[in-house]
Amino acid sequence: MPPTPPAPTIHLMIVHPRYIAPILSGTKTLESRLGQDRRAPFGKVNPGDIVYIKPTGKRVIAKAIVRRVDEFEGLTPDDIINLRQSYDDRIMGGDHYWQTKSNSKYATLIGFEKITRLNDESCVPAELLVPNRNAWRILKSDQADRKAA
Repeated sequence: MPPTPPAPTIHLMIVHPRYIAPILSGTKTLESRLGQDRRAPFGKVNPGDIVYIKPTGKRVIAKAIVRRVDEFEGLTPDDIINLRQSYDDRIMGGDHYWQTKSNSKYATLIGFEKITRLNDESCVPAELLVPNRNAWRILKSDQADRKAA
């Protein structure tokens, strides 16, 4: 009998409100997180994971399943230009976004499937909704285990 695959990790992704409509319509097909260090979601998100989507300052409005993850490290400004040329039609970052990310060393690109609108936050684990400054939050496995029990 094959081993049981691990349960999906549950995440909360906070995005600028201008990206909500394109995400929900399927126009924005990649979420990008670029930065100077390996902070989440880098190395923390995998296909099959569940991601709740929350616009900044609003309630959670959608849930999605991670379809694909591409990660890059050791990036240079030229690499960032190449990422923009290759992916911006799906990321929809714009000039300001790419300028602010020009010195990033790490990138995580996440594609979603099965994006579902939510009418309320009752299905979102409360631990993810505790206010903090992180734009990407992960439900720790021990918290997820308690939710399943």
